[in-house]
Amino acid sequence: MASPPRLFFKGLLLTGFLLACWSSNTSVAHLSIETLPPSLPEGGNVLLRVDNQSEKPQAFFWYKGKRAFEEFKIAHYETASQSLKWGRKYSGRERIYTNGSLLLQNVTQEDTGIYTLESFDTYYQCEIAHAYLQVFKILTQPYLQVKSIIVERRKSATFECVSPDTGVDVTWTFNNKPLDFNKRMVLSPEKHRLSIAPLRLKDAGEYQCEVSNSFSSKKSNPISLFLIRV
Repeated sequence: MASPPRLFFKGLLLTGFLLACWSSNTSVAHLSIETLPPSLPEGGNVLLRVDNQSEKPQAFFWYKGKRAFEEFKIAHYETASQSLKWGRKYSGRERIYTNGSLLLQNVTQEDTGIYTLESFDTYYQCEIAHAYLQVFKILTQPYLQVKSIIVERRKSATFECVSPDTGVDVTWTFNNKPLDFNKRMVLSPEKHRLSIAPLRLKDAGEYQCEVSNSFSSKKSNPISLFLIRV
């Protein structure tokens, strides 16, 4: 166990790190982080790779968020002692490299956001760099709802595209082709609801909706609409 004077010295050294870091914003920082890839779907791995370091860091801190506060700390590494300490934001899916890079494994949507790195050189001068990560949700299959699949001609029909996912783009198909909209068709602002009135015989056929984001898309099972003459 370290003696009290030695622990006191280490505490002073760490305080010196932080003071140097806060005063370093008056100088030009060259440290940068490359996010590889910059966006990805849930379940993937991403590397926050440190670039433009003039030398091997003596110590560095990773934080989840833009501010370097203790409650946001993921990890703290000191090169001389090869000491790695995890912070409150450590999830068990992180891996730290001695050059300062951070690997996030099996990412979730909660991992989306800004990451901050504090790096200290031989002279305990600090540089700060930020990186942004976007994690997209893998979509679930939507399904269509309609009051009745058998409707009288000149009546109306309303299709509802039901999806648990938010922030998605919704498109519609008719008989396996993009729906050709006309003045008898109305979409809700979110495009989840399609209304057709009055119905004509040419509106009979198979309808589907598809939800998509930047990484995935899912199409509903088709529903066939039948029109009858009265």
